[in-house]
Amino acid sequence: MRFGVCTGDINRFAVIKEAGYDYVEFPMVELVKMSDEAFAAFAARVEEIGIPVESYNGFFPPELKIVGDAIDYDAIEAYAEKGFARAAQIGGKVAVIGSGGARRIPEGEDYAVNFARFAKTLAVCGEVASRYGMYVTVEPLNDKETNLINSVAEGLEVCRAADHPAARCLADFYHVFMSGETLDAIREAGDMLGHVHLARANEDRAMPYAEDVPQCEEWAAALKACGYDARISLEGNFLPNFEEAVARCREIVKVFA
Repeated sequence: MRFGVCTGDINRFAVIKEAGYDYVEFPMVELVKMSDEAFAAFAARVEEIGIPVESYNGFFPPELKIVGDAIDYDAIEAYAEKGFARAAQIGGKVAVIGSGGARRIPEGEDYAVNFARFAKTLAVCGEVASRYGMYVTVEPLNDKETNLINSVAEGLEVCRAADHPAARCLADFYHVFMSGETLDAIREAGDMLGHVHLARANEDRAMPYAEDVPQCEEWAAALKACGYDARISLEGNFLPNFEEAVARCREIVKVFA
């Protein structure tokens, strides 16, 4: 298992490395909007620090809609092409499509139709990702953040509909908790589970404390049951501060190893 930390601040990369993590998870939308010159400088700094950026969240900007009547799949493919091309240069392996705003179904529109549209978007992005030796995962979000794909079970369903080997599902244990979902879908996900996000089972979405270890052990058992052994990224609120939280959690995440 490899362990990483989500951040959009390159000034935190060295802290993550020094704490003993394996990689950084960075916002794809930030990577894509960089000028060529800014990306070259970013890539050079990543190499200098010496920790790969293996994972990407924050995939789509809200203005690039992936549901509704006005989807432009050519624009989606072009966006993904730029993102994956850059990500692959700095160690990229997996990208996460959370993007709750971009995938929120407009009021009055049909769920099944937009489910199918989202499945096509996953397939398009999966095809681009595969050209760069990467894959894409859909992140189920609780219903306070979006109204499409709110459980791991639904995430697996849309991945089956996408029917592309580079389109997989993510399990974010905070969202599993907020949605009141059991761990059954995770236990049965097999190789369709492609990535994991970790925050404690609490509305504060903080990184786990010692008191959360028993819950983490239950989650670890579910991952072991489905054979998952890829990456787990800390994503949420780093309390009481970033440095202390990442240092504290480096010991806690060993229950997943």
